Amino acid sequence: MIPVLLACTVSAGQGASPRGHAVLPTGRVLQVEIRTSPQERALGYMYRDRVGEDEGMVFIMESLGFHSFWMKNCKVSLDIIWMDESWKVVHLERSLPPCQADFCPNYAPMQASLYALEVQAGLAQKEGIKLGDQVLFFPPAAGQQAP
Repeated sequence: MIPVLLACTVSAGQGASPRGHAVLPTGRVLQVEIRTSPQERALGYMYRDRVGEDEGMVFIMESLGFHSFWMKNCKVSLDIIWMDESWKVVHLERSLPPCQADFCPNYAPMQASLYALEVQAGLAQKEGIKLGDQVLFFPPAAGQQAP
């Protein structure tokens, strides 16, 4: 059985997570929330009314695998970028629609991944992100508190 992660989370005011930075291949810097536990990852961008153009969410998995997501209880469209252990883009799904239904489709990478980055729908295309591109990730400084 392949685990399913929710693509959509509770807003930052409701249990904010640490924030790091992701640098896209174009040099654009995103402030990213970090999700590492199964519980954090299960929340994703659920119930949010918006995702800003310069923000995102990084999902860090326990192991390399075919980690699938769905858009259950999302209110916004998202792009999902899956990356391998070296942060190289191995799969993209663009402009995934919100899902408020009882059944929501799953989206999974075609290659194994260790990380996923969710961003505002259309950002991957706007930034020209493609397979094989490198994303840089900078975790929060030690001891940094969530905003």
